[in-house]
Amino acid sequence: MAKALGGTQDIQQALVKAPTLQTLWVTRLATGLGIVVCALISLVGTSWDIQWHLFVGRDRTLIPPHIMMLTGITLGGLLALTAVCVETMVVRRKPQLAQYSTQFAGMFYSSLGTYIAGFAALDAAIAFPLDSYWHSLYGIDVALWTPFHVMILVGMGSMPLGAAFMLRSAGQLARVAGQRRGERISALSTGVALSLVLSIFTILLSDALTITNYLDLGLFKLCLYPLLAGFLTTFILMTAQTAVRGRWSATTVILLYIVVGLIFTAFVPPATSYLVAAEHLQYRRALNAFAFVSILAVRLWPILPIVLAPIFDLVINRARRQRWSWRRLHWSSALLGLLACVPMTVFQLNSALGVMSRSGLIGTVASLSLGLIGTYIGTALGRQTGESIQQGDANQATASQQACRG
Repeated sequence: MAKALGGTQDIQQALVKAPTLQTLWVTRLATGLGIVVCALISLVGTSWDIQWHLFVGRDRTLIPPHIMMLTGITLGGLLALTAVCVETMVVRRKPQLAQYSTQFAGMFYSSLGTYIAGFAALDAAIAFPLDSYWHSLYGIDVALWTPFHVMILVGMGSMPLGAAFMLRSAGQLARVAGQRRGERISALSTGVALSLVLSIFTILLSDALTITNYLDLGLFKLCLYPLLAGFLTTFILMTAQTAVRGRWSATTVILLYIVVGLIFTAFVPPATSYLVAAEHLQYRRALNAFAFVSILAVRLWPILPIVLAPIFDLVINRARRQRWSWRRLHWSSALLGLLACVPMTVFQLNSALGVMSRSGLIGTVASLSLGLIGTYIGTALGRQTGESIQQGDANQATASQQACRG
């Protein structure tokens, strides 16, 4: 009789907790998706801003491209803040749910990704007025490697990275709750978030090919593009494979990366032409075909990661089937990632020849050696990042299962 009463009590406790767990994963999923959309808005605004600066110029601070960037950043920050408030209230009403959240400052509860996205949005928001002040001191420039341009882009790129943590956390809780559809949406959305991380940080790669940013070592010049591109690409692809663990996770991220480029092409050229007419301005020079394309998509968007991703997936899948050691997989991924170290875009297929002519033979070899260092570090950090996402999800799943068992 006592066992029967105890079993009934356990079932009732599980039924009471189930709606609350559903509130948690739905909140994280909805907020993560919202932050992904906000990051996309900021990214498209950045693409528009680059097009405007190169073809028209910068006449004031609050031009529409800047407003679009700020809108995405601000809304993303507000969404993260709202998620923290909602989850904190839920945990305070149900203290036993604190085990599913990360505590901050001894009084707030939410997923780790929420904090990452929130602080990233704050970083980008603070950098924007500082960038305007920088321009007022040093004039207008189109370089991306200025302190506050980098600060803005790092904040923007970290927003979808935080969203990826949130989305995988939501998927883990959805699986425990038996919501397979929510788990599938979580996996796909994580790929979207990682593709935006890759897209935003890709913008910084273009300045690595500017001759003024080469490292002059006297006998030769060192190009930093292989180091940065190799690190970024292998980090994203390995994170996707480790966190999502799908057969074609890396390829999915790159396909979404292509979709982002197509969005640039569909939106930026007509938006720029419309704004030029509305502002009664004119282009700096005759653009010809460039008036109908996104300069970011065709001149700054590397295309070799598109070739690398499916090969990367095949290697990872084979490594899992044959149970390769981590050392073997690590070096295989790092060497394969060297493909991404070669600069090549749609309208500049010969960019690698430009690097060779500026760096010389010794400089080119040294640059590729730096690229191998970048791919090695990117592979290791990508695996650690993916595992930290999975480990957190596994802890939540274990805690949820134990709670449901009483």
